[in-house]
Amino acid sequence: MLDKYHRNINYMRISLTDRCNLRCVYCRPGLGLQAENSLASTSFGLQTIESLAFYKLAHSDVLRYEEILRIAHCAVALGITRFKITGGEPLVRKGAVDFIAKLKQIEGVEQVTLTTNGTLLEKNLPQLLACGIDGINISLDTLDKELYKQITGGGELEPVLNAIGKAVAAGLKCKLNCVPIKNSFVNSSVRADSPSSLKRNETEADLSLSASKKNILDLVEFAGSLDVPLRFIELMPLACNNFLSSYSGTEIREILSHAGYELRPLKESLGNGPAVYYEASKNHKKQIIGFIEPLHHKFCGSCNRVRLTSTGQLKPCLYSKSTLDLRQLLRSRSSDSEIIKALQQAIYEKPMGHHFEEKPATFNMNEIGG
Repeated sequence: MLDKYHRNINYMRISLTDRCNLRCVYCRPGLGLQAENSLASTSFGLQTIESLAFYKLAHSDVLRYEEILRIAHCAVALGITRFKITGGEPLVRKGAVDFIAKLKQIEGVEQVTLTTNGTLLEKNLPQLLACGIDGINISLDTLDKELYKQITGGGELEPVLNAIGKAVAAGLKCKLNCVPIKNSFVNSSVRADSPSSLKRNETEADLSLSASKKNILDLVEFAGSLDVPLRFIELMPLACNNFLSSYSGTEIREILSHAGYELRPLKESLGNGPAVYYEASKNHKKQIIGFIEPLHHKFCGSCNRVRLTSTGQLKPCLYSKSTLDLRQLLRSRSSDSEIIKALQQAIYEKPMGHHFEEKPATFNMNEIGG
């Protein structure tokens, strides 16, 4: 269906849960100023992440699978035929793959894809293949095992790499997602409160940028070896991650150019989202690199999506606070026609754009499904 700005809204992201088995620094609650002010035990200056506060929803707050399927039926009636399953980490919720199989079977659904951190992917891969999943996006911010632990709060990299390899070998359409953090190697216990410490801080900052650039190039080479697209996602400013900064797409393209890659913009889209893709060539080898830049290349004018949180709140825009409480409608025994009408009105009123460039959002990414 069309919103009031004549954008065709045909894509819904569905968050199955706010819970996750990782605590990535740019996503999860309890990792903002509290982390910034901690003395460094890692390069992010984080103390043991498990000791930090973590908000969890009550079981009754979360939509049941049959409720989500009913919403999907109603969404299809409005022309929303493509669905992305997200979390938190969607695969931590029991029955997630069975739900995906049922969603795939709804008449009118054209595509169902999954975004995952990859840690639970390998054991779920056979069932995902059997249900006909249309594609999987896997988060991968580094190939360095220790840095992976620091970014994810203790996660193990090897199971993720194994899962990626097996998914690609099985012929699944895969994409890798990276949030290219700039200060991921900076030791925040170094304070610039004296000339000597300032000089040391400058030196370590230079090393940090050099190391993080190498991290980007390592990921590009890895994705190229598997012949899968790699997407760099600009950090979205949230209250919980305001101690971090990320490379812009322009900066990454400059890094690639200096490393000998030739970049050619692609006209065609490779998915339902806002990524802009390039063909990167080096040493007679070609691969696909994508960029999602919500700040430096705002794409709101062509946005085609709405989001359903695990608590049943419809968010027409990721940034917006205004939501439609579908859980309340479902549990007050509203008819399908009433739900469709409410969806139609909420989608029609979808805001023209976000305001991340003006003020960080107060939510945490795991609450809304990314």
